[in-house]
Amino acid sequence: MSIDFGEMLLKERNKRGLSLRAASAIIGISHTYLAELENGQDPRTGQKPLPSSDVMYKICKAYEIDEAVASSLLGYEDEDTMFLYMASRLHRLKHENPVKYHRFLDIIIED
Repeated sequence: MSIDFGEMLLKERNKRGLSLRAASAIIGISHTYLAELENGQDPRTGQKPLPSSDVMYKICKAYEIDEAVASSLLGYEDEDTMFLYMASRLHRLKHENPVKYHRFLDIIIED
């Protein structure tokens, strides 16, 4: 049986012994939004919530989750979609932390 994104979030929060409010404070999102993500449904629309790349980054950083793994659980399974996601993350990193951005490029380019 495979796990989905919401189940993974709940599992990671429970593994850390965090309440919904404590986890949301660490991540930097509202507890109601975290509950929506964990439940896999926006109560207003009934649709599956899809977090922005910024929210994904915050969640992955807070829970120490590989972004590729988290993204695949959201359905970013084809290579092109993953590349676009990674490109947007790199673009943001370039502006937010140029030192890390250049370190990353050095790692990629190094033979």
